[in-house]
Amino acid sequence: MKALAKRLKDLRIENGCISQMELSEATGISQSSLARWELGKTEPRASEIAVLCNYYRISADELLDISLPSLAEQPKPKTADDAPARTNNTNRFF
Repeated sequence: MKALAKRLKDLRIENGCISQMELSEATGISQSSLARWELGKTEPRASEIAVLCNYYRISADELLDISLPSLAEQPKPKTADDAPARTNNTNRFF
């Protein structure tokens, strides 16, 4: 939670060093919510994340500081060829 709190405060400062009140007025999010988020006491809901992303013109991944591994780093998906061979044991219970 602390990483998100720091990210929210850093974004606000980086974008013209606006106050929480100014951000509140621009987004419709209460100043007290912004303060709690920046202190790491609570976290924004998805709808509030969307509002902040729209305001800062960034993706949710950028706001939440999520980096996904590249396709080259991801494990290869399993195919039918990777499955163990099946034997035909239709009479094994008789």
